[in-house]
Amino acid sequence: MSLKIKGYLFTGPFPIEKTSRRANQAETVFAVVRKGGSSWDPVFELLDLDRTGSGGVVFADHPRAGAWRGGAGAAASIYLLDTTTQPEAAADLDQVVTDIRALYAPPAVLK
Repeated sequence: MSLKIKGYLFTGPFPIEKTSRRANQAETVFAVVRKGGSSWDPVFELLDLDRTGSGGVVFADHPRAGAWRGGAGAAASIYLLDTTTQPEAAADLDQVVTDIRALYAPPAVLK
């Protein structure tokens, strides 16, 4: 399943505990999203958003991972910006983060 956030396509969901980006993989933007609501009317909550960093990241060990685990409803998941189909986004990841945070300052319900 994919998720569009402010026009940017993110792929996922990937489980936090099993997902990582290696240092040799292209840097991208990650979104931590919790899906709630009913199956016919889901609600997506953006919990966190940032760049993966050039050194890679193990999401279960991320410094803010503890904040992603609480709350009611379904577990949070990782979504990754699809840079293969959005080269303009891949060229300026900081701008992608800025654009999304300007509209959805985490935590925020995605509309």
